[in-house]
Amino acid sequence: MKYPETVEHSCDVLVVGGGLAGCMAAIRAGELSEDVILVDKSNPERSGCAATGIDHIWGYFPEVQQAEGISLDDMVADHIDNIAKGLINREMIYYITKTSLNRILDLERFGAKIRYEDSTLPGRFRLQYQVHACRNTLHFDGRDVKRILTNAVRKQGVKIVDRVMASDLLLHDGQIAGAVGYGTRDGKLHLFRAKAVIMACGRPNRLYRTPSGLVFNHRMPPTLTGDGKAAMFRVGVEMINMEFVSIPGRWSSKNFVRGGGLPGGSYQPPGVGLNGLDEVIRPRNHDVIDYGETWKGTSTKVTSWARLMAELRAGRGPIYADMSWGSEEDQEYMRWAISHEGTGTAFLDVMEHYGLDFRLHKIELFPIEPEHSAFCASGPIVDESCQTNIPGLYAAGDEAGGIPQSVVPGALTMGYLSAESAAAFAKKVGRIPEGKGEEQLREFCAEIVARKRGDSWEEAQLTINNIMSDYNLELKSETMCRRGLECLDYVKRTMRLVAANPHEMTHCVEMRNLIECGEIVLRSTIERKESRYNLLQRLDYPERDDENFFCFLGQRMENGRIVFDKHYP
Repeated sequence: MKYPETVEHSCDVLVVGGGLAGCMAAIRAGELSEDVILVDKSNPERSGCAATGIDHIWGYFPEVQQAEGISLDDMVADHIDNIAKGLINREMIYYITKTSLNRILDLERFGAKIRYEDSTLPGRFRLQYQVHACRNTLHFDGRDVKRILTNAVRKQGVKIVDRVMASDLLLHDGQIAGAVGYGTRDGKLHLFRAKAVIMACGRPNRLYRTPSGLVFNHRMPPTLTGDGKAAMFRVGVEMINMEFVSIPGRWSSKNFVRGGGLPGGSYQPPGVGLNGLDEVIRPRNHDVIDYGETWKGTSTKVTSWARLMAELRAGRGPIYADMSWGSEEDQEYMRWAISHEGTGTAFLDVMEHYGLDFRLHKIELFPIEPEHSAFCASGPIVDESCQTNIPGLYAAGDEAGGIPQSVVPGALTMGYLSAESAAAFAKKVGRIPEGKGEEQLREFCAEIVARKRGDSWEEAQLTINNIMSDYNLELKSETMCRRGLECLDYVKRTMRLVAANPHEMTHCVEMRNLIECGEIVLRSTIERKESRYNLLQRLDYPERDDENFFCFLGQRMENGRIVFDKHYP
């Protein structure tokens, strides 16, 4: 059997994943260590959830919030109570909130524009009501934030190894020793030996069917396939919240998936939400109180998933975003915000191409695919230094579990913190350990290369989507999930993937990781015997069980068997 050629790299700190968290981790690690490598599946200039831009980031702006009577503790409490419903890593959300402005100012230092002359607020920030029950979400020029961060990574002297998909981890006597990945362009195995590793690969975004039926028609980047989570689980890292999934996913432009949702976010200030009878079901943000609501950020009833679904089920659909309101200044502000939010520039281009106008045409909205997204906070449990249960292995941003809706500030602050922790750990390690763990990936790739005929990765992808959607969504129960596990196990044992080039091989490795993530999800769903909001709905256990399950449900591999633990926040 012909094995792929191996290329070896070595460093003190290895950062896996070049999104917001990974870039910030690489920058800070580069400030503290002279030997840092950032490995990315794509090109970090356009990778991760902010690949095509992000127009908003929440944070604590003392000069603004204190003047409005909101303290740091108030904002943390708001996040814990109204967003996370108490199920959150409290130490980490406090750290994120407290240091968020520092990381925002880092973005400015790197070259991002975050201040505007038309703002009357201290600091000249454009702040909106979006996430929390106060005005603390910064709108800024974030379309090219990944290019800005990647440039800062290069200036810091960090070595970037792009187009390499890290898929397995190396261990030495129970301690992290590096990672191994597949070269998506050169077809080689890349062996990274390191004293400390920071994982920042993100979510498993391609587990479920999309409403359009197109595999890559996702709100979030479909290139994120849970590679880091699968790699960590295989070496014994404990995963939490993997059973949580937003069902359905967020609301977005029907047939053209992008960020934005109902009026609010990128669509403010002029947007309102309408039902099919042209009745306002989601007022402009500053009009919420006129509808008898106290602003509670993402938890405000007029913005809730339940309210919108109730309109559809009552025969009052479809649901529309109507952005025809407001002054010309409001319209200009909205277009500016949309142009900086994920795929927003493409969205505006499509509108122009087909003669669509916000003043004249409503945008129909519909629930998109289920997501293991920001509200779910699925991933490894981490301590106050972002370290997992394996010494020297850290997780940041969407890779880490237990911090719902930490999103951009979570990525930036945890990236920064994990880098400080990893650099300090690396300094205590003598020489770079000679770890092992590349055998499985090497064998997997060699077997595929050796085949002349077999199954395409596209068939495997659709099969995984069907299994996860059929057995882990609306008909969720223990018996359904067990059948889903049987199906995934059958696919894993019987599929004979074939690849004609490194690009196809990359997708084959993704299938391996998606199956791993799917199995973790189904096992956790079986173990959590309750229903919790719209994150977990079981037909056989329809009630919440706070007494037994107000916890992070942990799952890990130990000596070849699955072990579950409960962790109480």
